[in-house]
Amino acid sequence: MDANSIGQDGFYLVHRVGLLFASVLLVVAVLELVRRGYLKERYALLWLFASGACLLLGLFPQLIVYLSNTFGFQYLATVYVFSFLFLIAIVLAFSVVITQLSERSRTLAQELALLEQRLRLLEKERR
Repeated sequence: MDANSIGQDGFYLVHRVGLLFASVLLVVAVLELVRRGYLKERYALLWLFASGACLLLGLFPQLIVYLSNTFGFQYLATVYVFSFLFLIAIVLAFSVVITQLSERSRTLAQELALLEQRLRLLEKERR
């Protein structure tokens, strides 16, 4: 059996090894970004979940076969659907963060304006 042979689960060995390598590389990259402070832990969890899913699929490609049979999709369509759902989850998570930051920025701008107004009134009273 050569490196490109298809096993019983319908996946090339090269693809499985590549997926395993990519998922381990993603885990290492995410952990390094968290360690250096470039990525917050709450965002890292989403990426660690994604790399864990890739690791599971690399170790147990029968999961793709099972999901494909369950949903009635082809293998590649199943991968695309779950990749799309993951991207939707990332966009939703970032939308929540942007909304919170926008609200916080508005509140801070209002507080700053009130403080500036108080400062001007205090300076007027001193004169």
